[in-house]
Amino acid sequence: MKIVDRPSPNFDVRKTPIDLVVLHYTGMKDAETALRRLTDPAPKAGDYPGPWQAPDIDPATPLSRVSAHYVVDEAGVIHRVVAEKDRAWHAGVAMWEGRDDINSRAIGIEIANGGHDYGLPPYTDAQITAVIDLVADILRRNRLTPDRVVGHADIAPGRKDDPGEHFPWKRLAEAGVSIWPDDDAGAKVVSRRGDRGERVHLLHAMLSAFGYDAPEEESPAAALFSERTEAIVRAFQQRFEPHAVDGVVRESTLAKLDSLIDDLDDED
Repeated sequence: MKIVDRPSPNFDVRKTPIDLVVLHYTGMKDAETALRRLTDPAPKAGDYPGPWQAPDIDPATPLSRVSAHYVVDEAGVIHRVVAEKDRAWHAGVAMWEGRDDINSRAIGIEIANGGHDYGLPPYTDAQITAVIDLVADILRRNRLTPDRVVGHADIAPGRKDDPGEHFPWKRLAEAGVSIWPDDDAGAKVVSRRGDRGERVHLLHAMLSAFGYDAPEEESPAAALFSERTEAIVRAFQQRFEPHAVDGVVRESTLAKLDSLIDDLDDED
């Protein structure tokens, strides 16, 4: 691995041990712009124009200070922005396995890619090779298993979509640095937004068992396939069913989810 130091002042102290790796796309036009943003101690809207901002925004508007531990540029060069021992600011408001403050427990890796705002361009082979090598090294050093690697969309469904449905999660799983389900069930629709009842309650329980911050209800009859449920299902599909990212649960969706949960139980 080729690692170049590009230190950021945007970090603080971890509060908990590392137990996650979170993958992001930068969502900016190129790696250099992303690196400037992630290392900027006083970012302003006028310095980072893009489709995510209102066209009439005051250029002097302060932006949030952000960072990550690593940035993988288009050529596959890895830039170290924050030391792993420190808490980088990449996850935002997020939840996984019923716990928040993801920044304290995670190593954040940003992959240079314009994201959905720029048409979700393909990742380069050099980038994916570098990500696999970097994640493998992180997992080994921190004694973590492949299921501890998640996407930003997993921990913040409905708010974030990265690294997006073009990210090759299956390739990472084949390299032993992520997970992938073993099923191939049918495409019959099982549940969708607006549905209620026990089937939705079971779906919520399965999503929660995998790690998502799924809705809870007082009884199975009270379960509602809500807008939040749909956002979580979309996040799952972006990763495991990228051909059908529509928030509709099919037989294949449940089978994949069940397979992944079984794998997690086996590791326990």
